Amino acid sequence: RQRYKEEFAAELRRYKELCAHMDGVNERLAQLGKQLDEVPEDSAQYQVLADVGAAPLAPSCPEYQEKKQESKTLRNKLFHIKRMVSDYDKL
Repeated sequence: RQRYKEEFAAELRRYKELCAHMDGVNERLAQLGKQLDEVPEDSAQYQVLADVGAAPLAPSCPEYQEKKQESKTLRNKLFHIKRMVSDYDKL
């Protein structure tokens, strides 16, 4: 039980880091969207913002996809550990 709790705590820290990173990316994408709404679509500034600003943040970016998948995997693992500890406590 103690090992599960320790593993849970370690994995929870990593999960929270990933969530904070993903939240930051989503916030920057929202800010970029607001900036794009303020400039005409046919302007050079719009094109620069769309091409340069969004590229490293895009949900299709491999790094984003890897972190998203790791986050999903950790979430499932945390639920599993929590369920196992709960089952143990019921015995």
